[in-house]
Amino acid sequence: MSDPPPKYARDNWFGPEAFVAVVIGMICIALPYTGLAPRDATWLIAGPPVAGGLLIAISAADLPLRYSTRRVGVGLLAAFAGLLLALFGFLLGLAIGGMVT
Repeated sequence: MSDPPPKYARDNWFGPEAFVAVVIGMICIALPYTGLAPRDATWLIAGPPVAGGLLIAISAADLPLRYSTRRVGVGLLAAFAGLLLALFGFLLGLAIGGMVT
């Protein structure tokens, strides 16, 4: 199998920083739902995707830590994508359960 064209190669977008950022982002997003933070702390839910987008935008500059910054931003966006997928799965499960009963 041939390698992807360099234009689409994303060698430096994922790494250990992204994993740690996903874990931290998921904890931040889950805090209001678990009752460990006030229910009106919507900044905990909206914070990871906003911070992730800003970090990816900042990583476009030629900074010394641009690859680590990009990986953390991708991890935070992945945490928010995990929330969206979980909500979609929950609603799909409710729909299927409503059709069965």
